[in-house]
Amino acid sequence: MTAQAILTPRKTPAQGRSRAMVETIVEAAARVLEEAGAAGFNTNAVAARAGVSVGSLYQYFPGKQALVAELSRRGAETLLADLAAAVEAAEAAPEGSLREDVRRLAQAAIAWQCRRPALERALDQMEAGLDLPTDARGTASQIQALIVRLIGRRLPGLAPDALSVAAADSLALARALIDQAVARGDAHEPAFEARLTGALCGYLSVVAAV
Repeated sequence: MTAQAILTPRKTPAQGRSRAMVETIVEAAARVLEEAGAAGFNTNAVAARAGVSVGSLYQYFPGKQALVAELSRRGAETLLADLAAAVEAAEAAPEGSLREDVRRLAQAAIAWQCRRPALERALDQMEAGLDLPTDARGTASQIQALIVRLIGRRLPGLAPDALSVAAADSLALARALIDQAVARGDAHEPAFEARLTGALCGYLSVVAAV
């Protein structure tokens, strides 16, 4: 079996009953990862949690790697939708400021990471051993494009290359700080949101001044 086949669902459910089973299996996979971590994650555990046979699970997913890839894909879609909504909200408020725009993006990123932190930690651990077909769940370049779109409005003097670098650096900084805050358990607190917003705005102010 090729690496792509290992990570790809066997078939797409066409009937409502089949779609419901797939949703049950995927949610069960998420809960097993949250509760047992990567070490306790396997198809038998997922099938038992979902209340289906392992054979039924294999009808749709060839193995645990495909379940991880599906969870990653869904998480990426949700994150991108949340960040895009934050950017759109900022664009709908042109009288705002760079700090307000960045705060919107920080809020969305923090909320997503805090939604199911145990799942995200387990996924990060499992993804390290998989040859996923996209880099960083396929989100890095799209998130950077959203950041460029956000800060480009407030920093019109920056050249496109400089904007791209600033977006990549901002993403790396936000990821590192949010990961640390989640590990400490204070990512949901307003004080952390303020620190993250300040750190990103401080970096961007240096970029604008260079």
